[in-house]
Amino acid sequence: MIKKVVMAMVGAMLAGSLFMVSSIDAQAALSCTYDIINDANSNISSATAGYQAAKADEAAKLANLNAVKANPAHSQLEYEQAVFAYNNAVNVSAWWLAQINNSQEFLKNIKGREAFEDKFAANREALADLTTLRASKTDADGAANIANGVLAQIQDVEMAIAGYQIQVAACPSLQPQLDALNARLAALKADYAVKSAAAAEKAGVFANNVNTLNYKAFSLGFDNYQYNREIKRGDVDWNPKGYY
Repeated sequence: MIKKVVMAMVGAMLAGSLFMVSSIDAQAALSCTYDIINDANSNISSATAGYQAAKADEAAKLANLNAVKANPAHSQLEYEQAVFAYNNAVNVSAWWLAQINNSQEFLKNIKGREAFEDKFAANREALADLTTLRASKTDADGAANIANGVLAQIQDVEMAIAGYQIQVAACPSLQPQLDALNARLAALKADYAVKSAAAAEKAGVFANNVNTLNYKAFSLGFDNYQYNREIKRGDVDWNPKGYY
């Protein structure tokens, strides 16, 4: 008698539960993000150079102010001009320093976006693997159910044949019915061989996916976070610094 092995074989590989997830359409703009990072670094370099030049000018203006004050013959106008020049230089230095700080904060923001987009892309890839795994599981289940449906018919026909064999001994006229059942059994066994081979192949595909795909890396929590991140990006309470 043919044993019901197909479902057992597939069932053993389907022991782990696969959760349902919702697909979120979103595009990561990593190339754009890297362009912005490069621009931010360039801005920091320019602001740093501007700040260094401003501090040098500030030092020169301070030296001139001190020289004016040290000269007993300096006029009030010379003094006021020197004070104005120095104060202006201090303000210019402060402005350049603010540009550095602003650029660094912007860079920090963009690097956070870069890290998010890298994780987002990896999570999308893991979701694609999970989707592939789930599809192969459905295929394996379906093929196993079809094969075992044929197996159930084989078992029913075998039981009918056993009954007719007893009856034919007492009533030979029932031999044609027995012959028809034996022919039916042979056809079913041939069909089962095909169906069980297909089920075994699909079970193998699923088993290979279980062992090779990166579906376990998918994070439903991160998926939900990135969804909320998109819809709440403009919410100042949720995103007070206006991060991307």
